[in-house]
Amino acid sequence: MAPPTILAHKSSFLTAQTLQLSQSLAPSAAWREANSRAAEGALSDRVVDEALYRANHTLQQHARRVYAPQASRHVAEQIEALYLEAAEKAVRRDNGGGAEDEDEDEGGGTGGRDVDGEARFLRVGADFASDDVISTLPSTWDLHSPSQAESNPPEAQRYADLASSLTSLSARRKEARERLDRLRRMRDLLSPFASSDTDGADDARLQKVQPNLVTRDGELEKELERMRTLLVRVAGRVGQLPDPEPESSRDAVMEDVDSIEQRKVERLLNEL
Repeated sequence: MAPPTILAHKSSFLTAQTLQLSQSLAPSAAWREANSRAAEGALSDRVVDEALYRANHTLQQHARRVYAPQASRHVAEQIEALYLEAAEKAVRRDNGGGAEDEDEDEGGGTGGRDVDGEARFLRVGADFASDDVISTLPSTWDLHSPSQAESNPPEAQRYADLASSLTSLSARRKEARERLDRLRRMRDLLSPFASSDTDGADDARLQKVQPNLVTRDGELEKELERMRTLLVRVAGRVGQLPDPEPESSRDAVMEDVDSIEQRKVERLLNEL
């Protein structure tokens, strides 16, 4: 869909009209029937087709030269320039400007327009997607020009609806931007707790934070699975051991093991 600009609308209109003017000529069915019924002076189909071929060839050559896309766009640009010039004159007239304002505007000045005030939305080419321009829009047109609002009630109502829609959309966009900024700040704060599977230069920073072990398929679950496997293997080996030794000898072995472990602990404590 073409953008809602004067240049786009006029270019589309000129293209449609040039296509109509470039259509090949063809006699109507009624004319052919009347020509076939004529007793005298009737034209043969061969003569008619040859004349149409030459005429259509000349028409196509003329259309290529006169109705070129560059020429149509140039005409549309001239129409747009005239529209913008008329709009600027109307704005200066509504703001009380005269010949002095026109001279100043031609010399590169602002033409008496308030660039930073309430008349910002009246500038030609104003960006109505900008929050600054939307904030200067009056809620109803009679606040800017009561005479124009009284003379054109439908247009005044349409302006009020559009201004209300723009204000609402601007507020929603502001809320969306604030939410986006808040989410970005939260992402930056939580980035150290992200998964350590990320490749790149952030691995060293991410590995400083220990991941949650108690998760599905986590490290703790994997270690418990290994322990279950080892327990099964140990239980099988223990079942293959010979009968246990007498109680007295087993107690002696346990005492020796306890003394060895005690000495290890004391040595570690002395080193600390």
